[in-house]
Amino acid sequence: MPEISLDYGLGNNTLSLPDANLSGILSPSPVPGLDDIPLAVSQALEHPIQSPPLKDLLLAKRPKNVLLILSDHTRGIPHYPRILDALCDQMNLAGIECSRVHALIATGSHRAPTCQERQDLYGARVFDQLNLYAHDCDQGCISVGRVNGREIELNKMLLTSDFTIATGKITPHYLAGFSGGRKAVMPGCAARQTIAQNHALIALGQNAPGKLDGNPIHAEMEQAAELAGIDFLLNVVPTQDEQIAGVFAGHWQQAWLEGVKLCRQVWSAPVKEPVDCVIASAGGHPLDIDLYQMQRILNNVAPAVKPGGTIILVGQCPEGVGQLDFGRWMRDYSVPDILQTPQDRITAEAHRAYATALVMKKCRVCLVSGMDPALVEKMQFKSLPDLNAAVEYLRERHGKDFSCYVVPKGNAIMLG
Repeated sequence: MPEISLDYGLGNNTLSLPDANLSGILSPSPVPGLDDIPLAVSQALEHPIQSPPLKDLLLAKRPKNVLLILSDHTRGIPHYPRILDALCDQMNLAGIECSRVHALIATGSHRAPTCQERQDLYGARVFDQLNLYAHDCDQGCISVGRVNGREIELNKMLLTSDFTIATGKITPHYLAGFSGGRKAVMPGCAARQTIAQNHALIALGQNAPGKLDGNPIHAEMEQAAELAGIDFLLNVVPTQDEQIAGVFAGHWQQAWLEGVKLCRQVWSAPVKEPVDCVIASAGGHPLDIDLYQMQRILNNVAPAVKPGGTIILVGQCPEGVGQLDFGRWMRDYSVPDILQTPQDRITAEAHRAYATALVMKKCRVCLVSGMDPALVEKMQFKSLPDLNAAVEYLRERHGKDFSCYVVPKGNAIMLG
């Protein structure tokens, strides 16, 4: 009986699953990380994609101020402080002192990161020397135009900046196809209503991990980024073992698309056929910080489960449900009711309830976490105390010969 370690918060849990039940461990092929990250970042900034070097752009424009868009505490970018330090070095070479750099944390509709989280995320240099601000989706946003007849409201700092640099990581994303690039603007720096109307497009059923063509959510995000006027992009593609597979800099759209090509290679995992069950971990902290963040695993792994099957999510969720509207929808409305909700009534956080209901319509969803079991059950998940109980539940529900995939890093995997 193999023992499989699954990340859980800052630690791990061990899953013991008989060989006869284990259909496979779904994980992308290992990819080596870059040896010298600061060097790789510097080279990307000096030889960007479809753009002059960052230093040349800054020297030519001579901006009075520069705005960096930073990922928040729910994203977990490997070596982020080293990446940002190398970026600051390039700005200094162009005569841009840290006192002229504002950093906007792209929280979307998430809470703002704490002071300690900011230090851990961005490193001492950014925390101590740059002017750090957290986006608030409920204030400080202004209209930048209309997309598909709907108002787009973004953080006004994007419009008052002389030069804007978006940073982030590129991984598969169940709504946008891939994270990174334009997502720094939408939803990262957008107003709550703008986020809601974008994410409500999930009701059209045209989104999926890795899907860009014909994905209206992605298309609207691109148009919002165009309206924001991003001057330069710095994105990385992480590996599953928290290293960096590639660095991409330059034009906000073209550099990101080059990164997407590598991301498809790094994060894709083949699936032979659907099975009875999937046991999936988000990948530990901060990816399992709350149930709202954990939810995206469902849509990533659902294709690997037969109709009527079972998905077991494994994550600590120390902050509980996370976004309150997500929890309220899951408590107050049945799966059929959620799926019958008109598109214009799906709120910014409720899109996750809609995404969850899509999977719950197909199969049973269980949760192994540190959350209150009664609350979990009210939200229509089955609460299981540990992995041993999870295996026993699968045996009871599907018989002793049940088939099961294990997904150690389900937060961003792309199955195919």
